[in-house]
Amino acid sequence: MELSAYGQSDTGKRRPHNEDSILVDDEVQLYVVADGMGGHAAGEVASATAVEILRQELKAQSTLIKSYISDSSYEVREQILKATESAIQKACATVFKEGQENKKRHGMGTTLSLMLLSGSGAFIAHVGDSRVYLLREGQVHQLTIDHTLVNEQLKRGVISKDEARKATYKNVITRALGIQESVRVDTLHLDILPSDRFLICSDGLHGYLRAGDMEAILEAAEPGEVTQKFIDLANERGGKDNISVVYLDVAPDEKGAAEDLRKRMEIMRNAPLFRYLSYRELVTLMNLTYTRTVRDSETIIEEGVTGDELFILIKGDAQVLKGGQEIARLPEGSHFGEMALIDNAPRSATITAQGPARLLVIGRKHFYDYIRRDAPAGIKLLWSFLQILTLRLRSTDERLREAKEELSIQEVEPEWIMDGE
Repeated sequence: MELSAYGQSDTGKRRPHNEDSILVDDEVQLYVVADGMGGHAAGEVASATAVEILRQELKAQSTLIKSYISDSSYEVREQILKATESAIQKACATVFKEGQENKKRHGMGTTLSLMLLSGSGAFIAHVGDSRVYLLREGQVHQLTIDHTLVNEQLKRGVISKDEARKATYKNVITRALGIQESVRVDTLHLDILPSDRFLICSDGLHGYLRAGDMEAILEAAEPGEVTQKFIDLANERGGKDNISVVYLDVAPDEKGAAEDLRKRMEIMRNAPLFRYLSYRELVTLMNLTYTRTVRDSETIIEEGVTGDELFILIKGDAQVLKGGQEIARLPEGSHFGEMALIDNAPRSATITAQGPARLLVIGRKHFYDYIRRDAPAGIKLLWSFLQILTLRLRSTDERLREAKEELSIQEVEPEWIMDGE
C-alpha cells in the first residue's frame, strides 16, 4: 500500500513550551502523537520517552509485523496488536518509574495515539484524548474514543451532549501513560482502502474542529500542506494548547480486493443486526469475520444440528428448508444463524446455497470476546437481537392465528354444506 506521511507540532499561542511529541517513521511504518503533561518540562520528557520506547520496541518486532503481508489471519492480527500493547505498557512503566525517581517529574504522563502499518493493514492503539480520524469516501470517522471524565459521564447517561460541550472539566482525562505502572489500552485493526486518509492529532487541534472542517481542508489542500493548515486553524481559533498533527495519505489504486472490502463493509452496515453500531464498532466486528465460498446447492446450515456461527450472504442467494419443504428465500445481504451466537440449541432449519455464494462468518467465541471487550457495542447488539426475536415471534403468532382460522373454517364447512343440501 503506497502512502505519504507528514507530521508537524506547534507550541500554540499560550503555552510557554511544547510538551507534545510526534513520530513519523516510514521505515517502521509507525506514526505517533503523544501529548505530555506534568509541567516544568516533565510532560515533554514523558511524551518523548514514550515515543522513543515505542519506536525501539516495535522495530524489534519487524519480523512479526511484516508477516501480516503474507498472512493476514485473525491470529497474526492479534499477535501484532498484543505486541503493540506490550510496547505501550513498557513505555508506561518506564515513564512511571522515572516520575517516581525524580521528584521534579513526579506525576508526569502522556496521552498516546498511534498507527502501525503493514501491507494493507493498520493497527491502532490509543490511550487518553488524542485522536485518530479516518476520511473514507467523503465521510469522516473517529476511530478512537476519548478517555475523559466527560466522555465517561456521557456514556453512562449522567450528562447530555449539550452539557458535555459546555463542561468546564472536559479536558480531565481518565487514562494516561505514566500515571500508574500500567494502563488499559484500546486497540483496533483496520483494513486500509486506496484513497483513505488518516489524521492523528492532539486535543490542541480536535478541540477546535467544527463540523465540516476536516473534510474541507483534506479535500482542498495538497498533502504536504495539510498539517500546516490544521495548525493554522487551531491557532486562529485560540491556540490555547500545543498542536500536533500526523497526516497519512493513501494513494489511489485499481479496483479489486478493495472493492470486495467495500462491499463487505456496506452489507454489514445495512444488516438489521448491526444497525446501531458505529463505524469504529463495525470495523472491529468485521475483523472477527472470515469469508467462505460455497457451491450451488451446498448445505450451509443443517436442521437439527448444533452450530456456533452466524452467516451473512455477501454474494448469491440461499433457500430455507423446514422438514424438507421450502419456507423462504434469502437474498444477498441477509444474515442467518444468529441464534447460535447466544445459545447451543440445534438449528431450526436447513439453509442451502442457490447458486455459487460467498459468506461472511462470525463464530461464537470471537463474538463473546467482542462484547466482553466493548460493553456499549455488546448492548447495541443484544438490543438488535431482542428486536429481531420480537419480530419473529409476532410473525409466528400471526401465522398461527391465520392457520387456526383456516382450520376453524375447514371444521365448519362440512356442516354448512350439509345444511345447504
